Amino acid sequence: MSIETAYLELFSETVTIFAASTMDAYGKWSYSASVSVPAHLVSETRMTVAPDGREVVETGKVYLYGQVNVTTDSKILFADGSLPTIIGVEKPHDQVAWHHTVVSVGK
Repeated sequence: MSIETAYLELFSETVTIFAASTMDAYGKWSYSASVSVPAHLVSETRMTVAPDGREVVETGKVYLYGQVNVTTDSKILFADGSLPTIIGVEKPHDQVAWHHTVVSVGK
């Protein structure tokens, strides 16, 4: 079950997600077609731990409307043209299923 449509008005921004598709022999990712997603951007700076165990500076969170398949290997493009680093991805669940996606970003 996805998030109710009544909440769509809270997602006033749009971001573009590029899914990582293949990695070459040198560890460089190539990316598949993009998808535009309604989003809510929250700027807050704090120290956090990345999935690989490093301490990094998180500059904000991006709340994505609905079930969006995004990983830390994906790219996220903001409407202003900036391309922050994806630090982490959360997929909150309610009693039924996953309903939105939260992406932690840094510089």
